[in-house]
Amino acid sequence: MAFIIDHMIVDPALQAAIIARVLAQNFGDAPDQAAHDLGVIALPDGGSAKLFARHAADAVLLDDRDQVVLITRRHNPGSGKLALPGGFLDDVDGVVEDGLTAALREAVEETGISAKLRTWCTTFAAGPRRFDRGFDIRAAWNDIAGTAVKKGDIFTVSTQGFGIHVPGDLAALPLAAGDDAAAVHVARIADLQERMFAVPDHLPIIRDALACLPRSCR
Repeated sequence: MAFIIDHMIVDPALQAAIIARVLAQNFGDAPDQAAHDLGVIALPDGGSAKLFARHAADAVLLDDRDQVVLITRRHNPGSGKLALPGGFLDDVDGVVEDGLTAALREAVEETGISAKLRTWCTTFAAGPRRFDRGFDIRAAWNDIAGTAVKKGDIFTVSTQGFGIHVPGDLAALPLAAGDDAAAVHVARIADLQERMFAVPDHLPIIRDALACLPRSCR
């Protein structure tokens, strides 16, 4: 199907229709479900598919040297490119984890940073949840555990960045890529360009986090 390439929705009109549908829901920064059922969407080939909104969180690990921790993505979207450590909110026995908890969990899983992050780092929201992300709409390649999303369904991904201020120099910490990360890096924010990233809003999320960094951490 020409409107799907590597499980990503690439048709601009379909992207726009999906984003309009998710924006109309006004989910806010703290969705009450890991994946929301948005009904059925018409497809360019005359067919239809079930549509969902899935919600994620990204960890922006910042230090005192204007550096940030990034991973190289193992899978699409953007396999082989840079990304923030992050992933989907988990639903455990009907309880959806909050965005900060998800961001911290993903940071530990993907970068190997200490699981004690929350006790020695300053954490903060790096701007509101982002829903207008037409570049990250996917066709499910199989059934997704813990959600109602089935193979062939379509889901759009919302995300929110969470700043995590790590005192000192991130490059001095023992880090090791894990889970969905093929590699982990400590990069100077000033050296980053949007074209390096798997999805185009990760660099703006990093800049938002830097702007939101509490005065006590500067």
